[in-house]
Amino acid sequence: MPSCFGTLHSFLKEKHDSKTWLTLFLVTSLPILTACQQMAKTTDSSKQSTSVTQNKTSTAQKIETLLEAEFLLQREGPEKAFDAFYDLASKTVDDKLLERLIQVAIASQNDNYVERSANLWLAADPFAEQAYSLKAQVLIKNQRPEETTTLLINAIRHSVSLQFLPLYLEDHVRDNEKVAVISEAISELPAKYQKDQYIQLSQAHIFLLAGQYEEAITESQQLLERPDLEKNEILFLILAFSQKNIGQLDESIETLLEATNHHPENTRIMASLIDFLVERGDVSHAMSIYNEKTLDDSERLQVGIGFMRTLLANNQPKHVLEVSASLPEESFGFSDQIQFLEAIALAELNETTKAIEIMRNVGGNLRTKATQQIALWFYEENKEQDINEMALTRTLRKNIPEQITRISQLHLQNDNEHLAYDIVSRASDTYPESNALRYRKALLAESLGDWQTTETEIHILLLKDPENPQYLNALGYTLLTRTSRIDEAMKYIESAYKKAEDDPAVIDSLGWGHFLKGELEQASYYLKKAWSLFPDAEIAAHYGEILWKQRHYKEAIEIWETALDSEPNSPFLLETIRRLSPSLIEERPQDITP
Repeated sequence: MPSCFGTLHSFLKEKHDSKTWLTLFLVTSLPILTACQQMAKTTDSSKQSTSVTQNKTSTAQKIETLLEAEFLLQREGPEKAFDAFYDLASKTVDDKLLERLIQVAIASQNDNYVERSANLWLAADPFAEQAYSLKAQVLIKNQRPEETTTLLINAIRHSVSLQFLPLYLEDHVRDNEKVAVISEAISELPAKYQKDQYIQLSQAHIFLLAGQYEEAITESQQLLERPDLEKNEILFLILAFSQKNIGQLDESIETLLEATNHHPENTRIMASLIDFLVERGDVSHAMSIYNEKTLDDSERLQVGIGFMRTLLANNQPKHVLEVSASLPEESFGFSDQIQFLEAIALAELNETTKAIEIMRNVGGNLRTKATQQIALWFYEENKEQDINEMALTRTLRKNIPEQITRISQLHLQNDNEHLAYDIVSRASDTYPESNALRYRKALLAESLGDWQTTETEIHILLLKDPENPQYLNALGYTLLTRTSRIDEAMKYIESAYKKAEDDPAVIDSLGWGHFLKGELEQASYYLKKAWSLFPDAEIAAHYGEILWKQRHYKEAIEIWETALDSEPNSPFLLETIRRLSPSLIEERPQDITP
């Protein structure tokens, strides 16, 4: 962003005595006042006295108006002060006032104000590239492609450079809506305007983003062949990535090697070249380029970390450690990233113990990911009993619910329900305000047979959120399957159903409750509905058993076979089938883990 659109000066404090206000205003407004005073000069000596008097009056009025606008800005903010500044700037052709107006408009974060300010600027100076840039941003953001096209035409007609357009596009490549507006605006330009180098550069980039690699190659090569144009780094990158994406890896490397001749100090080109060389298997060449290039410490860190990631992605852990050893001692805040990559490389070299030791030092934004990785390595090292203490010690309080849930899921994936319950229970004690942890604890307790804890925990949750259908259903189902309190259980389940009549878990509970009460027709109705919404193994077990009870044996077996195809090792489903139709299991031994 141009310097005149930079960060606004800090607002003045509201409470100052009048002398301080006047002093501050006169100091900050001196260039404006000087400009206003200069405009009052006259060569008409016969009217000098009158002109001076009028000039003083005019200047005083301008000072008073500007002072009022500044006071309004400090007291009410840019949104309230904009109109006052706009009125003043529109009546006085003064660069400083226009700059101040732009600053106020940007600070207001009001697109309408920014656009009006840019229009005023363009009216005063139709050759102002920054004004075109500012207005283009508003038009693109608000999805106004036709007006964007008109603005680009006006800029070209005034011989204004459109270099801001490809730069803006590069900054917003992940914003599909903005890219679409730019694409549409360019497509509507007359043919002669589409030959503008910055229009062509933007079009080439859009082709790349859209996966139209052949078109991107054609467009970028045409630009590179024009001797009158600067060979922009973005242009080389567009060509190289387009070539790579259609399988022309050797050609893309040649493009980047040529780019280094034009931009020998450009780290983006260098980093891309290194990546492509590694992907081609030419690691030694990539290492040579990296080691021979003169980079400052900040550049060395950024390029080196990217290099390490690429090497890891291409199964080169040994070289990862070589690059890491070459990095500057001063990490400039990148130490967590470096150590994370080092640890991964060590683990791939079967030095897991050392990897864990290094990964324990990783914090910052990578702390959560590092903790999860350590847990995985603990399982590989048969040290799963150490996971919970490690995770609870490393996890920041704000991250406890999400992190502990993930660790408990890891335990469940490894059939360690007791470890899953242990970490959730301990975390819930540490973070009792987390409903998610308490609910997970309740469910795990039930799966371990400790339904009394489940009942206690869900009652606590219902005190906080008595209308929650998940809590109501969980309590009802627990009582339904673990106690003889069926009527009480059904009250909770029916209440949940009123609030979530399309929730298959609730419908399943309701159907199973009717089954336990001997109400087979109602049970069949609800279980069929649940199965149609969510055909999982537990619902299949319930639905099949009800069909079996009604002597619909064929239909029951069809339901169970369907469920076995997707979940062949569901304990609940297998227990039901073994109890009612064991021959079905005997016919499919290859699908089922004992």
